[in-house]
Amino acid sequence: MQRRKLLLTGGAVASTAFAGCLGGSDAEEEPGDDTDGSERTITVSESGEVHADPDLAVLQVGVESTGDDAEGVRDDLAERGDALYDALVEYGIDEDDITTDRFRIRDRIDHQRMREDGVEPDSEEELEPYVYYVGTHAYRVEVHAVDDAGEVVDTAVDAGADTVGRIEFTLSEDKRDELRQNALEEALDDADAEAEFIADQVDATVVEAKHVDTSGGGVSPVHEEYDLAEDDAADTAPETTLEPGDVTVSASVDVQYEMG
Repeated sequence: MQRRKLLLTGGAVASTAFAGCLGGSDAEEEPGDDTDGSERTITVSESGEVHADPDLAVLQVGVESTGDDAEGVRDDLAERGDALYDALVEYGIDEDDITTDRFRIRDRIDHQRMREDGVEPDSEEELEPYVYYVGTHAYRVEVHAVDDAGEVVDTAVDAGADTVGRIEFTLSEDKRDELRQNALEEALDDADAEAEFIADQVDATVVEAKHVDTSGGGVSPVHEEYDLAEDDAADTAPETTLEPGDVTVSASVDVQYEMG
């Protein structure tokens, strides 16, 4: 059997921008109880990053239709969309993990045929013979067994899918939360070390953390664009093999410390 190997690389930018500057620090003085009438503080910005294998694949698959009237396109989308849905369920995808991502029917004008016929319509009646309709019904499919993602793609194509959109390898919510905690721990440890180092350089000590901002960071999933046209051109139907890289989870912190 011919096998297609799609090697995935790092994808989207983190969903939330980093707060502050990596490794940056900022010393400042504020009114307090020190002998000179001021309170010394230092603000440190650090980030942590962890990597993990994805435990969730999100696919977009769909059917398309073209026809002379909207009703016919709608009926064709319904029939072929149901067949695609049933095939995914029969494969083993939970019904709750298959949801409609997009359903759309639009009218179009065949300008090329108008030019070939030498027609320049002056009214909607004259334009009507050149109007046609195109429709799309796309599903969002969550695959929790990541290693099965390639087989799910093949199942969809065999069931008549006209489109296979971007494939995203990411993390489930529980895994994402767990790894974010790890990244935060790394960032906070680095911030503490940075603050201790700077305080030592100015003959001071870190008293306590006065303010902590952990709003920065995010998740960088891995993406792959599936080329359905390339499969259609193959002599034999290939088996799709997907090899996702690691998903990156990042967290950043801004910590203000009081120095004594």
